[in-house]
Amino acid sequence: MPKKTVLDDNAEIYQIKKQKTEREKLRELPFKKKLEYLWEYYRLHALGIAIGIALIVYAIYEIVSPDMETVFYAAWINNTINEDVINEVQTEFANHLEINPETEQVTFNTSFYLNGSPDFAVASSMSLAAFISAKEVDIIIAPESEFQTYAYNGTLEKLSDELPTDLYSALTDHFYISNQSEDSEYSVYGIYLTDTELFKNHAVNTDPYILGIVVNGQHKGNAIQFLRYLFNIYP
Repeated sequence: MPKKTVLDDNAEIYQIKKQKTEREKLRELPFKKKLEYLWEYYRLHALGIAIGIALIVYAIYEIVSPDMETVFYAAWINNTINEDVINEVQTEFANHLEINPETEQVTFNTSFYLNGSPDFAVASSMSLAAFISAKEVDIIIAPESEFQTYAYNGTLEKLSDELPTDLYSALTDHFYISNQSEDSEYSVYGIYLTDTELFKNHAVNTDPYILGIVVNGQHKGNAIQFLRYLFNIYP
C-alpha cells in the first residue's frame, strides 16, 4: 500500500525537471540580456573570427598590391612637430623627388622617442638600431642631446665626403662639428636645422635639432636632396 504523504503524487516536487538548452535560455531572455549573454559567452569566438578575417584581408592586399620601394627613409628622434605638418612635408618632398606613388614611397618615421619611460626609450633605441643595421635609414633627425651619440659611434657619414661643394659651402654656418678630429673639415657630422622654415615655424623645443646622413643608407642622393629642400638651396 502506497505511503501517504502530505503532497499529492502529482506535486511539482516529484516531477523530473528537464534541463533547458542554451537556445531555450537565450530565447527567454529580454533583448538587452541576450546581448550581454552573447558577449559573455561568444566574445572570444567573435574576436578570433575578426582576427582571422583581418589576416585574410591583409594577405589578399599584400598579394594584389604592388611592392612599394622606399626611396628615402628619415628617422625622427623625439619629434615635436605636429604629425599633420610632418605628413605634409613628406608628401611635398615625395612630389619634389617626382617619384611614382604607385610603386615608390618616402617614409618619415616619427615613432622613436628616447626621452620617454626607460622601457619605451630602450625599445625605441633598439628598434632604431635594428632599422639602421638593416640599411633602411637614410637620415637621422634628432635633438642635439641625442644626436651626439650617433655622431660619435660611427653611425653617421662625414658630410665633407658626401655633400656637393655648393651645398657644403652654403651650409657652413649650420655645421655640427664633433671633436673626433682636429681638422674641422673631417669632423662635420650634422647640419643644424634651427634656421629652416620647418623648424622655425613648427618645432616645439629648446634643444636644437640636427640632421645627419647614415653611413650605410641606400639613398644618399635623396638625403642630399632633402637638405636642399629644407634649406631651399639648389644649384
